[in-house]
Amino acid sequence: MQTVNDILDIVFYRIFSPLVLFIRDLFDLLFLDSLSALHVSPTGQVVFVAICTVLFAFSLRWWLNVDAKEKVFRKAFTAQKSKRDYIGIVDDKKSRDEMYKSADQTIDEGFNTYLAQHYFRYVSIYLLPLFLVMSWLNHSLDESILTVVSGHAYLFLLPSHPLGMEGVSVTMLYLLVYVVGLIIGFQIKRRFFRKAK
Repeated sequence: MQTVNDILDIVFYRIFSPLVLFIRDLFDLLFLDSLSALHVSPTGQVVFVAICTVLFAFSLRWWLNVDAKEKVFRKAFTAQKSKRDYIGIVDDKKSRDEMYKSADQTIDEGFNTYLAQHYFRYVSIYLLPLFLVMSWLNHSLDESILTVVSGHAYLFLLPSHPLGMEGVSVTMLYLLVYVVGLIIGFQIKRRFFRKAK
């Protein structure tokens, strides 16, 4: 076990951790530092990063060809259900029941496989980038940095304190812009890029 632990330590501390730190520094340079050099406020930086994450998610969706895969599944699923409907013409009740059972099992297995792949794709496309980018932002624009930049631990203060909130945090603004961006993106996709089914 000690050898395994040593190998895992090497992988984590000498490969994974430096790689993550390099990516974080690269993102800081490409996004936050360059936007700061253009005098964009931390609020604008978070909004810009959230919009970029939305564009990345839709690019990843296109690259993984999600729409085509869903179309293939729907076509195969409809064909399987159509075949199942023909079983009713079999006269022998016992044979018919066995055939129904077999067809239902095949349909269920296909649907369960599709669901697993569907949720894996959606986690990879929408949730994983969300959490990774949010983790990076919360580190690179944490409360101590915001306090130095703006004098408080929020992107901006809310004068009326709705629901007891003093201000808008990095996480709150990022999530809001990300979710709204996805909704708008899907509406645009549905309206202008809809393909014939």
